[in-house]
Amino acid sequence: MNNIENLFDYTVGQFEFIDHLFTMGVGVHLAALVFFLVVSQFVAPKYRIATALSCIVMVSAGLILNSQAAMWTDSFAYVDGTYQLQDLTFSNGYRYVNWMATIPCLLVQLLIVLNLKGKELFSTATYLILAAWGMIITGYVGQLYEVSDLSALMYWGAASTVFFVIMNFIVGKKIGAQKASMLGGTNSTIMKVFWLMMFAWTLYPIAYLVPYFMNSADGVVLRQVLFTVADISSKVIYGLMITYIAVNQSAAAGYVPAQQALGRIGVDHKAA
Repeated sequence: MNNIENLFDYTVGQFEFIDHLFTMGVGVHLAALVFFLVVSQFVAPKYRIATALSCIVMVSAGLILNSQAAMWTDSFAYVDGTYQLQDLTFSNGYRYVNWMATIPCLLVQLLIVLNLKGKELFSTATYLILAAWGMIITGYVGQLYEVSDLSALMYWGAASTVFFVIMNFIVGKKIGAQKASMLGGTNSTIMKVFWLMMFAWTLYPIAYLVPYFMNSADGVVLRQVLFTVADISSKVIYGLMITYIAVNQSAAAGYVPAQQALGRIGVDHKAA
């Protein structure tokens, strides 16, 4: 019973709301997967791996959310007017395992649309992935203590925050250095990506701290809302923005399918 989700009984409204959040999360990620697959044909080969990584993220996140949904419904049963824990227990720990795969993908696709190449791409990706894994592993250990030892929860949360700050510092520094070289007028969009990341990724530590400041059934609902908003923002909306940048940079570099998708060839003919 490592997570507070297993400590409480839930009203019908609370239980079904969380169940619906999981279902919505699965649906949004699967819909985004179809979109990324369709749009990939308009992305130049140079940037196509960024769109492919979005597809990987959608599949991975969709599967784990589907697993979370099944675990939620299997762990509780309706008894005497409330949903009560049964023999199985619910765990948020699987999210952390999933993040070990998805966050590196998100970081690498950002570096690709920033036009990093060769050794710079490899070294920056290495530092970012190590920082991300440090953040995730320490966060995973910390959430194991949220029921038994809040001081340990805070200690490991602080350690995770150090890696979080390092990762975001590197991201911000690279965006600041590369935004002037972005093609197709996407330099302003890349800054919006940065602020989206800051918003979405800050929701995760807030969700992590819910056992500290709202240890109740309502707190569980809040935590799953935070997780869902963060997942959709940091993966789906982020992926859409990265794809937008990839298509526009492809068009600016002369890739005809991207130009056709954006309608620029027709515009150019009229201008001529």
